[in-house]
Amino acid sequence: MKNLYLTALILSTFYCAYAQTELTNLDLEQWTTSESGNYEEPIGSWKTANFGVDFDANVTTNPVEKVTDAYSGDYAAKMESISIIGTPTAGALWTGNFELNFLDPASSAKFGVPYEGKPEALQFYYKYFPVNGDSMGVYTILRKWNTDTHQQDTIAYAEVRQTETTSEYTLFDLRLDYFINDVQPDSIEIAFTSSAAGFEYMLQEGSALYIDEVKLINTVGIVDVLLPEVTVHTFPNPATDRLQFELGEAIPNAQLLIFDSMGRHITTLKPTTLKAELNVTDWNTGTYYFLLKNEKGQDLNSGNFNVL
Repeated sequence: MKNLYLTALILSTFYCAYAQTELTNLDLEQWTTSESGNYEEPIGSWKTANFGVDFDANVTTNPVEKVTDAYSGDYAAKMESISIIGTPTAGALWTGNFELNFLDPASSAKFGVPYEGKPEALQFYYKYFPVNGDSMGVYTILRKWNTDTHQQDTIAYAEVRQTETTSEYTLFDLRLDYFINDVQPDSIEIAFTSSAAGFEYMLQEGSALYIDEVKLINTVGIVDVLLPEVTVHTFPNPATDRLQFELGEAIPNAQLLIFDSMGRHITTLKPTTLKAELNVTDWNTGTYYFLLKNEKGQDLNSGNFNVL
């Protein structure tokens, strides 16, 4: 049983589970208790490998747990790298399913749910507490089934690994790279883990990742959420010293969040009336991103600009 569980958890391959529903419970507010009563699971599009604790009576912390230490709402997800059946195991949360297959353990983890959008970024709030240089891992993949090759084509991909301790909830904006622009994807994989190298057993027990308020965003706001469109013009673009933002309409107490190419939050601007100015004189050359929010924290628009 030990080898069967570890094979299913560690050596599982990517597989799109088309029986799943559309993306739901991205705010991680809804959870259910397992039949054994040993753990809770987020419902909707999310899945974990928490069932492993049913085989180890000594486990006191589950790989994925519901916590009240949330960025917003009542709950968030905590992933922690622990030991199950004497083997280090990374906490992992992904879109898909987990159906233990005794005949083919490697197919137990099924990654992906149906999805037809083309978002620009995966956005989420996180905290991370690594142990001994461990790194958290986050990725998202958009795929399309190719009827000619009978394989999944990768439409877009984004991944980040980070080793820095982050003790307060921080917004991360993970931008997708599109490899095929003229094809509509049919599925999406989103995964979070407390130890990015967990599949190779290279992890540190105790590393903990908190995730809340997961969203997919594009140029007009959040995918699957109806939001008003507010135009944002940037000039000059590219910029060398100062960049101007001009909003299409006045937004009371609006905020413009600025991110670098890795999705790290750099600064926040507060537009006065319809305009805001950003000094980029000492910034590194490259592409940066902005996200416009209203006073309720709702996303109104996003885009990018370049610095020379």
